[in-house]
Parts: sequence; C-alpha cells; structure tokens
Amino acid sequence: MIRQATMSDLNAIWQLREETRQLLKDRGIDQWQQTNPSMQTFIRDIELGEFYVDEVHGEILGMIAIKSGIEKTYNTIYEGAWGLDQAYITIHRLAVKRHLLGKQVSLLLMKHAEKIAIEKQINYIRIDTHRNNIYAKRLFESLGYVYRGYIFLEGDQGDLHRIALDKIIEVTA
Repeated sequence: MIRQATMSDLNAIWQLREETRQLLKDRGIDQWQQTNPSMQTFIRDIELGEFYVDEVHGEILGMIAIKSGIEKTYNTIYEGAWGLDQAYITIHRLAVKRHLLGKQVSLLLMKHAEKIAIEKQINYIRIDTHRNNIYAKRLFESLGYVYRGYIFLEGDQGDLHRIALDKIIEVTA
C-alpha cells in the first residue's frame, strides 16, 4: 500500500537510502554517494506531505518524493528543452529494496506520482537521474518519459550531471 510517509518511517527510509547508495556504488553510479539526499531532506519532504512509501506488512518496500512547485535546478537545461513551460510535478528520491528490483514496486510508485499529479490537475511531470543510471532511464522511458537534455544539480559533491526527462499525462475532468 502506498501512503504518505510519517516521521516514524524515518529509520526505515534512511536504511533504504543507505541500501540504495550501496547499490548505486556497486553499479558504478555516482549518485547518492555524497551528502544528498540527507536526513534533513527526507524530514522536509515528510513535513511538506510530499514523501510516500510503499509498505506491506509493516515493511517499507520503496519510496518516492512527489514535489510541487519550481525545481530550481530545472531552470536551466542544456542541449535540449523541456516539453512544456507550465506547472509540473517533480519526482525525486525514488528507491526500492534491492531484493525487490524488477518486481514492479518502482512502477507502482511512479504510477502513484501520476495519480497525485492528476489530483492536483497538473498534467506534466519532470524527473532526472544520473547519466549512467541506465536502470532508471529504462524505467522512465518504458513509462513514456522523454529525454529532454541535461541539468546540473546544486550544492553537492561528485558528479552533478543528470539527464532530464518529462512526461505529459492525461488529466480527465
């Protein structure tokens, strides 16, 4: 069941963050290897009501931030352009327990983001990932996301180059 995260989920969220950091490291992907996402980032997402977990029988299987408003790092896109210039939802911090990769958990979380967008009457979603994260790129493209160029993250260390993708979704009245 996908639900809004609460502060009582923080330990499990942090454990999943660390598991994901190690998975990315094992895959040679310089993503989540530095300070971000930090514990404060997760706390802020939860306080804003913009963080969700997929939980079954008390175990958090996956997580996702579904954010409204302007994503500052998306203001400048290189070698391309966003598909639309309008309000959008941003997806960040998508992660799934390592033993559940390929088991549709990430698909369910991504579909939940679309549901949230529709509830907010926003028909446009933006997302980014590390340029070497072929697994995330494959997932996003399988869901209809289109490569639009690349962006650079701010305020962290390591490789800050990210590919940028977006998707227009159907919003029915």
